[in-house]
Amino acid sequence: MRTSFLVGVLAAAAVAVAGCSSQPATGAPAPTSAPSGAPHAKAAAQGKGVRGQITAETGSTWTVMTAKGRAFTVTLNPQTAFGTAASPGAAAQFPVGTTVRVVGSRTGTTVTATRIAPAKSAGAPPSAAPTPSAAPA
Repeated sequence: MRTSFLVGVLAAAAVAVAGCSSQPATGAPAPTSAPSGAPHAKAAAQGKGVRGQITAETGSTWTVMTAKGRAFTVTLNPQTAFGTAASPGAAAQFPVGTTVRVVGSRTGTTVTATRIAPAKSAGAPPSAAPTPSAAPA
């Protein structure tokens, strides 16, 4: 009796595993995709965005040039947020010449912006300390 129970459990497990296999008969791995509720799914949809200096603004299309000289077309829409969550802003706060961080979905050299914020500066170079003048002794 115990043996037949064990055989039944193993057979059920084998059927379950065989039914869960998503690999095609060719042996090639099946493509996988993240479940829609997965935390990383939103990050994957957001893309990387771009960081650089605004070189042109024409309506809802801006051009941002990276430090490496690559130009990106940034498309704004009504859902585009400006500034940070802690310090919201408006598009008018980002004139041509401003260095920005654009978050959104990127395809090639086009970014559909979900947020545009000031880029964190690398910091100003330290100023030279004044040289003390030599006083006559």
